[in-house]
Amino acid sequence: MQVDLICIGTELLTGLVENTNAGYISRRLWSRGIPVREQRVVPDSVPAIMKALQESLDSSEAVICVGGLGPTDDDLTREAVSKLLQRPLSLHRQWLQQLERHFAGRGYPMPPGNRKQALVIEGSRLLHNPHGTAPGAIIPAGECWIILLPGPPEEMKPLFEEEVLPFLEAQGFRTGWRTKIIRTAGCGESFLEEKIKQAALPEEVLLSFVARGGEVILQLKARTEEDTAGALLEKAALRLREQIGEYIFGEDEETLAGTVAALFTGQQLTLALAESCSGGLLADTITDIPGSSLFFKGSLVAYSGEAKQRLLGVEAQLLESEGAVSEAVALAMARGARQALDASIGAAITGIAGPDSDSSGSPVGLVYTAVTGPYGENCRRTMLPGTRRAVKERAVQTLLTMLWREVTGGRFSCHLN
Repeated sequence: MQVDLICIGTELLTGLVENTNAGYISRRLWSRGIPVREQRVVPDSVPAIMKALQESLDSSEAVICVGGLGPTDDDLTREAVSKLLQRPLSLHRQWLQQLERHFAGRGYPMPPGNRKQALVIEGSRLLHNPHGTAPGAIIPAGECWIILLPGPPEEMKPLFEEEVLPFLEAQGFRTGWRTKIIRTAGCGESFLEEKIKQAALPEEVLLSFVARGGEVILQLKARTEEDTAGALLEKAALRLREQIGEYIFGEDEETLAGTVAALFTGQQLTLALAESCSGGLLADTITDIPGSSLFFKGSLVAYSGEAKQRLLGVEAQLLESEGAVSEAVALAMARGARQALDASIGAAITGIAGPDSDSSGSPVGLVYTAVTGPYGENCRRTMLPGTRRAVKERAVQTLLTMLWREVTGGRFSCHLN
C-alpha cells in the first residue's frame, strides 16, 4: 500500500511560497514504513486538482492533498474533491461556531468568506485544527482514501502527526520499507564517506548523502520481508555512531539549534550573542525553539563600528588596527556580549556577507565566529560561499556547530573536504 502527495497552490508553482510540506511529509511517511509513490504540485484549479486526484487514486491507496482549504475564492480543494466524488458539501455547525469564537477572541466578527471553511464533504471525518481556521478531513473514496490538510506548515504538521500518521498505520499502510536520518555537522561529504567505509554497514542498508547549509544529512533506507527493517536501520545507525559519532548532532527531524538548546538547558548554561553580519538571524533561530528563554539571555546586533564600541565595549583602536572583520574583534565582541548580558558563554559573528566588500577590501564571504566562556576562548575563520543570505545562514550554522562542540567538550575542529 502506498501514498501519493498532491500540494495545491499556484503560489507554489510560481515560487512565491517554498514547498517545504512535501519534504516533511515524505520523510515522515518513509520513516514509518509508508512508501510515497509520487509527489506533484498543481495550481488552484478545479479541473487540475480533479485530474491529479483521479490519476493518483488509480495508482495508490491514499492521496494526501495539502493546501487550498483557505477562505478565498482561489481555495478550491474542497470543491474539486466534492465534484470528483459527486458528494455534496454541507455546513458543519460545530466548526462554524468554532470559527466564530476564533474571530470573536480576536475582537472582530468573522468575515463572510471564512464560512466556506465550515463546509465538509459528505461522509468525511473532520480533523479539528487548533492552530488555524482550516480543518483537515479524511474522506473514503471507494477502496482508497483522500486526506485533506491545510497548507501552512504550523497547521499541517500537528494534524499530520496526531491524526494522519496514526490513521494510515491503523489502515495497514506500513510496509517492509523504513528510513532513518542521521544529521552531522563540522565535516564534509567526502570526509564522511571515507570514514563510513570503515563502518561496515549491513549490505541491506542503502545510504544517501545530502549536503545542506553546513550540514551533511545521511539517509539510511532498508527493506525486509519481515518487519525487521527498523532493527536493521538501528544496527546501521549504531555503527555510524561508533565511527563518526563526534560529528553526529541529531537524528530524523532534530535540528542543530535544538541540540544546542538541550545542551545549554541540561548543563544550566546561559548564552549571550553579539551579531554583526548575521543581523540577528542566530537569535531568531534560537528563539524559534520552545523554552529557549531558559538559557538564552539575548543578542546584541552591533552592525556598525560605533555600535560595537557602545554596546560591546570593543575598543576603537582595535577596530582601527585589526578591522571589524577579524579574529581580535570577533573575540572582543563575544567577551562584550558575555559581560553585558551576564551569561555563562558569549558568542559572536562578524563578516562580509556581500555582494560587495567593505572598505578594508576583505573578500566577500569572510566570516569570523568566536566563543568565550568557562571552556576558554575559540575563534574560527571561514570563507563561506553563496549569496548574501546564504553567507548569513552558513555563518549561523558555523557558530551553532562551534557552540555544540564546545559544550560537549569536543572543542571545534572540522573536516570540510
